[in-house]
This record gives sequence, C-alpha cells and structure tokens, in this order.
Amino acid sequence: MKNKFLFAFVVFLGVFTTIQANSGFELTVRIHGYPEGETVRLGRYFGAQTLLVPDTAVFDERRGVFVFRRDEPLQGGMYMLVSHQNFSAELIVDKYQHFSVELRYPEFGADMVFTGSPENQIFADFNTQTRPLHQKIAELRRQHSELEDRESPEAQALVEQMQELWENIHQLQTQFMEDNPTNLMTAVFRAQRDIDVPEAPDYIPEDQRNNWRYNYFKDNFFTNIDLSDSRLLRTPIFHQRLVHYLDRVLVQSPDSLISGIDHLISQVRENPELFEHVLRYTINRFMRSQIIGHDAIWVHLVDKYYLTGEAFWVSEATLENLRTAADRARPLLIGNVPKEFWNPDTNAGRPNERFRSVFEATATHRYTVVLFWEPNCGHCRRMMPILRDFYYERREELDFEIFAVCHGCPGDAWLDYINANNMTSWINVNGRVSNIRYHEYWDVHSVPTIFIIDNQRRIVTRRINVEQIEPFIRNWNAIHFAD
Repeated sequence: MKNKFLFAFVVFLGVFTTIQANSGFELTVRIHGYPEGETVRLGRYFGAQTLLVPDTAVFDERRGVFVFRRDEPLQGGMYMLVSHQNFSAELIVDKYQHFSVELRYPEFGADMVFTGSPENQIFADFNTQTRPLHQKIAELRRQHSELEDRESPEAQALVEQMQELWENIHQLQTQFMEDNPTNLMTAVFRAQRDIDVPEAPDYIPEDQRNNWRYNYFKDNFFTNIDLSDSRLLRTPIFHQRLVHYLDRVLVQSPDSLISGIDHLISQVRENPELFEHVLRYTINRFMRSQIIGHDAIWVHLVDKYYLTGEAFWVSEATLENLRTAADRARPLLIGNVPKEFWNPDTNAGRPNERFRSVFEATATHRYTVVLFWEPNCGHCRRMMPILRDFYYERREELDFEIFAVCHGCPGDAWLDYINANNMTSWINVNGRVSNIRYHEYWDVHSVPTIFIIDNQRRIVTRRINVEQIEPFIRNWNAIHFAD
C-alpha cells in the first residue's frame, strides 16, 4: 500500500510539474552582437497603438539570453521585440507560448530563427522570401520620385516593375494562406484585401449601377475580416481597416456615418473585444471632431449603445457624464430647435429697454445669423467689418438678418463700438442680461461664435467663420430651394 501511494504521488508530481512548465508565457531571446548592458522590451499592437507588455526581460548571464516570463498566457496577436534604439522585430504569440528566438543586431528583424514555435518560423521564412521584393520596390519608388516627368516612358516602366513585384508578393501571400490556414498571418493577409465587387444585376437601371456597386462594396467591406477573431485587434490591420472604412468608404455626412457605424457594430456585437474597440474608438473620434454636424454621431452612439446598457465596460460615473453631455448637445444638433432666450436691446438699462427674442427674425427672414461677440475681442474686431459689409451687400438677396449678442458686454463700450462702426441696422442685444443662461444652452464658451437658424427656428449650421456664411447659405439654398 505504501509503495502504491508513493507511486501515485510521483505520477501526480510529474503531471503537476509538466502543467507548470507549460502554463503562462516564456520567451527566450538571444541577440547576437547586442551591446552589453542594454535591455530589450516586448511590445504589442492594439488598435492604433503599440504598447509595451509590462514585464521587463531578465538577462540570464549564464546563458547569455533575455527571458520574458508571465504567469498567464499572452493574448493571441502580433508582438514585437524592441531594442534600446527602438529597432523592432515582429513575432506571433498565439498557440505556442513557450519558445525561443535568435536574431542579430542591428538588423533585428532579418533572419530570425525560432525554436518551439512553428507558426513563427513559417512567418520568418515568408519574410525572408519577401524582404528583397519590398527592398526593390522601395528603391524603384525612390527612383520614381526623383523623375521630373512622372508621365515619361521611364516613369511608366518603373511603375510597371513595382506592380509586377507587388503581384509577386500577392502570390506569395496567397500560397502562404493556402498552406497555413490557421496561422494568424493568414487572417491578416486576408483582411488586407478588398472584396471582389460583382457587376450589378441586369434589373438595375444603367444610371444606378455604379451606385449599386458602391453600396455592395460598402455593405460588404469587412467580409474578408473574421470579426469573430479577437487576435486581429492585436495586429495593425483591424484598426487600419476601421479607419479606412470611416474615412474613405463611407460618405462623410452624419447620416451616412451613423448608418455605416451601426452596420459595423451589428457585425461585431457578438465579439465583446471588437465591439468595445469599435464603440470606444468611434465615440472618442467624433467627440473630438471639429467638423460641423459630427456631434450628432457621438450623441447617437451614447443614446443607442451607452444609455441602453450595451457598453458593459463603462462605470456609472462615466455613464452619467455621457448622459449629461448628450443632453446638453442634443438641442444644438443640426436640424434641432435650440432653446429660446431674450436679451435687452440697445436701450438696456434705460426706460425704453425692450427684450428681443433670438427667434424674432425667423418670422420675416429665411435665415438668422446668431452672433455672439465682444467689442474687446481681437478676433471679433477683425471680423465685424467683414460681416457688416456682407450684411449690407447681401442681406436682401440671401434673405437673412443678424441677431448679435454682446456676450459679457463692458458697459457703454458696446454701444460706442456699434455706433462708430455703422452696425446698428441689425438686431443688437446685451448678453449680460437674459431670461436663461443662454451660454450653457447654446454652448457659448468663447467668442466669436456663429450659428445660422432657418425660419423654422432649426439650426442649419454652427461654429462657422464669417467668410463661410455666404457660401454656406448659397449651397444650402441650392440643395433645399432649387427650382
């Protein structure tokens, strides 16, 4: 009985030791010619960033190698070894979490030899094949850039040579994908490729066929990307394709961007990591955007995904801040009616003082230019003569009035300025007195700030320069009031 117990214990100890040896992550790195005393770091891709893995390599002096160890396996993706001079060499961390690599300094990424990671050695061999082709393309591109005549036969010959080399790389990638269907780089290579767009069906009218093909390309843009594969988030490719989709594929109007983002989110919703990344990136991008109308995009994302509880990673405090920001922004979205306010006219503080509504002119004019300004503001002083001249020259033709709010007016300096500069024909009001805190409801935190509202009291644009008023109104008329 005693011997049986001892045998069972030895077997258990052996199994436990094997499990320990194969758990977590361990990468051994030997760098030939690396400067003594320098360290090496392990980085990884994530979205648009390259991040350092927290652990620092330990140098094993006896073996002359750097060793990275973690108790938990690393998430699958593309990682990189980074030298003290920021040279880098890419590698894959996925199925194999215990392996070693040899490379030389300073080339770093060239001729890497892996032990214990077939997926990496296959990728390294592929890079050895394609590196000379990429180097040749770079040289041809340099020669092409130095030519004065880019349409010359010599320039065309260089372009054809580059195209041929790219086709060779494309064929090598295709062969790699066929031979290594589960390798991470197969997913990356496939994701880099645009979809094949078929010809429009016969029943589509001729004048609508290009539009049909565009919509097919847009709706199926992510077909070559496995949106169930979270490893792609830890490569450069997924974020690159996301940015390309937003910048180059979708029409740059708020409605089209909202529709396209919703379509993508519907495709990644079953993958929590990709869903979080897409939603985080898009809301942060459009909250920072200075493009007119883009605030409608992030407000939509807050309403549809955050306030409904789908953004599982968000704290209650952050959620409340988003709710407050969206509630503040919503009335100021293009097409919405902002909150009405009244201010005293140029008789402010005098017996004949009269309060004027910001919407006063909407009953008689197609547009009202709502201007927040101050006479002591340098930018305002440069802008006001331009606005004055434009007003007298174009107010009847373009059918607009100006409602000028002297924001934080310094006493009679306001009156002196508008009288001296012939600015008394439009509606002037004193912003120091109002029925509401209009600067909060209209998000006025700096001057000058310009809104244009229509005769339905709806915002048609906001935060534009004085020089943009005329072209904007003319373009808006051409779109909405063309005969």
